[in-house]
Amino acid sequence: MPFAVTEIRRMLADSFKELVQEKGFQKIIVKDITDRAKVKRPTFYTYFRDKYDVIDWIFEQEIWQPARSLISAGYTKEGLRFMLVCMEKDKAFYRKLIVIEGQNSFKEIMQRYIEEEVIAALTKSQFRSESRLLTPDTIAEYIASVFWFVIQKWMKYDGDISAGEIVEVYSLLASDSLDEIMQNKIGNLAQK
Repeated sequence: MPFAVTEIRRMLADSFKELVQEKGFQKIIVKDITDRAKVKRPTFYTYFRDKYDVIDWIFEQEIWQPARSLISAGYTKEGLRFMLVCMEKDKAFYRKLIVIEGQNSFKEIMQRYIEEEVIAALTKSQFRSESRLLTPDTIAEYIASVFWFVIQKWMKYDGDISAGEIVEVYSLLASDSLDEIMQNKIGNLAQK
């Protein structure tokens, strides 16, 4: 019985994830992925354009779609926590992805999804600002950049930090003024 489209994509994505953890992203070629998935090389191109497209699909399917449901329903913190818990489960994989630079990197993929969601939410709420610099695009870029900064620091940290603690760090950095951070919050966070 032939495999369904999603099953083939899943097989290719699982092969890719295993290979990234074993070899690192740069050393993988499409033939490695198809050999591991036990499919012919042209099959890969039926479902994905390239290795970066696999990263996009994995992020969108495993992390973004479920988290977006929470975020769209107004449970932003829970959505972010869900994203981070999912990444924590596959931390070895995501640690390899954060070092990819340039066009179509994991950073660009993640930031694109976050920016699009923030812009849509601000547009829906008819956000207005008196400052010409404070646009939905600027706010979205800032929020996505702070989220990426925290993710990157978390993935590079050798010790054990939970997804819950990372949500708190992100919330602190993304929502409080520098004065509040310096006077109150850092001391409170350090005591936990």
